[in-house]
Amino acid sequence: MDEEYKPKWENRQKVIFGTLFFCALVVAYLLVWGKDTSLHETIATWSFILSGAVIGSYVFGAAWEDVTKLRK
Repeated sequence: MDEEYKPKWENRQKVIFGTLFFCALVVAYLLVWGKDTSLHETIATWSFILSGAVIGSYVFGAAWEDVTKLRK
């Protein structure tokens, strides 16, 4: 086993971009067909929060991996 283990970022990216795409679809749907209700406002707000959390985790995970690789 001479090869160093390299995680598959392609798999992670599929999940991340899929989640961001889903959040964008939810917000777009609410913009076009959504009513001005408290429920729709909450759904839109949490879609943005989920998007921010996914992006933050993605960046943090990449930085964490880089730091752990540099320590070796």
